[in-house]
Amino acid sequence: MEEGAGEKRESNEEISLHAKELIQLSVKSSMVMPNDKPTLICLVWTKKSFNPESFRTQMKSIWKTKKKFEIQLVGQNLFLIVFDLEEDLETVLEGRPWLFRKNIILFDRLTRSIARD
Repeated sequence: MEEGAGEKRESNEEISLHAKELIQLSVKSSMVMPNDKPTLICLVWTKKSFNPESFRTQMKSIWKTKKKFEIQLVGQNLFLIVFDLEEDLETVLEGRPWLFRKNIILFDRLTRSIARD
């Protein structure tokens, strides 16, 4: 049987914390700086470690963008995604929710430096 077969998902499900709050909880000890290009900060919501290269590979294969984008590791399960086009950033945001290994990926647009306490 296929994974998820027979499961029904309610259309009004919500996450109790906003992505921005979750990212702020996860950011520790240094500074994440915005880029001149359109940039997202994203967090894979899991305590488990994983190979960041597998995350990069999967996202690059499923996000259909017009121009290239770069994924940089900035913390445990925390990434900066730098796009060449604003339109590609919007396409990724509009396609939410995204999952990686059954874990939700939380996004926020990076417009200013985020201090890590």
